[in-house]
Amino acid sequence: MKKTLIFIAFISGLSFLSDRLPYKEIQYGDSLILTYDDNNGGLDWDNSGRRIAFESSFEESKNIYFIDFYDLPITFSRNGFHYARYINELKDRNSVYNPLAFARDTAFTSPKWSSKGKLLLSVGQYGLKNEVFISKRSTRKTLGTKIKNVAAANWKNDSILLIVKKDQPKQLLEISRKTLKSKVILNTEHNIIGISKQKNAIYLSSIGGVCELSYSTQKSIWFELPIKGQTTAKLGKLNFIGLDKNNSAEVLDLNNGAKYPFSVGEKDGSPVISKDEKFVAFFSGYINGIVIKRVDKKFYLE
Repeated sequence: MKKTLIFIAFISGLSFLSDRLPYKEIQYGDSLILTYDDNNGGLDWDNSGRRIAFESSFEESKNIYFIDFYDLPITFSRNGFHYARYINELKDRNSVYNPLAFARDTAFTSPKWSSKGKLLLSVGQYGLKNEVFISKRSTRKTLGTKIKNVAAANWKNDSILLIVKKDQPKQLLEISRKTLKSKVILNTEHNIIGISKQKNAIYLSSIGGVCELSYSTQKSIWFELPIKGQTTAKLGKLNFIGLDKNNSAEVLDLNNGAKYPFSVGEKDGSPVISKDEKFVAFFSGYINGIVIKRVDKKFYLE
C-alpha cells in the first residue's frame, strides 16, 4: 500500500499537457502506464489496436480482462511518463477492467484475440487439467473447446487453432474447432512454450530461441536468442523483441548482440507487439503494472 501511495504522489506532481490525447501520440522512449495492479502474465492486442487483453488475479482467481482505449482517458506529462487517468483518480478497477474469461474454479491464462477481435482464446486450468476456452466479447460467455493437455495455443483463423500439446512439445498442430480433427504442420528440435503471429509468419518461442514459420513458403528458420518468454516478435531482419533470461523485456539486435531494454529492472513479463507493429505492451516489474512503449523505427532497418 505504501508503494502505491508513493507512486500516486509522484504522478500527481507531474505537469500535464492534455487529458484526452490517444495513446498513439506517445513518442519513442515514453512510457504509458495502463495498470498498477501486479498484472504479470499473458497479454494480447486486438487487430484494431483498440483493446488489450490481460491476466489479473485482483478478484481472487486468475481471470482475463481487457481495457478499451476508446474509454480510457490518458494523462500526458512533459517528462514522457504518462498514465491512464483512473489510476490517479483511485477509481474502482471494475469501472475500467472488462471481464471476459472468469470463473472461481478455473484459472485463465494466455489470452489471444481472434482476427476480428470478437472472440478471445485462453487456456483454463482446473485441478490438474487444462483446456482451450473461447470467449465471445459481445456476450462475455466462455465455452470450452474440448482441446486439452495444452502447452501453447493461438488462432490460425476463426475455425482452426494452432496448438502444442504437453505430451508432444516439439510438434505444432492445426486443430479444427468444429470437428477437433488435428494435423501436424511442423516438427521442431526444441520444446515450444509459446505461439506468436505476425503478418508474414508464425513465431514459436522456446527456451533459448525462436522458430520462424513462413506463411507463404511453409519453411522454418531457427534463431538462437537468449530468451525465455512465451511471446516473440521480429522487427526487420535482425531484431526481435522478447523476454531475456534475466526477465527483462527488450529488443535483441542479432547484428551486433546489443540489447535495448524497455524498462528499468529485471522483473518484466513477455512483451507483445501491436498488430501495426508500432507499439509493445508488457508487464513491468519496476512499475508493477502494464506499460506501453513505442518501438523505434531504427529497429526495422533491413
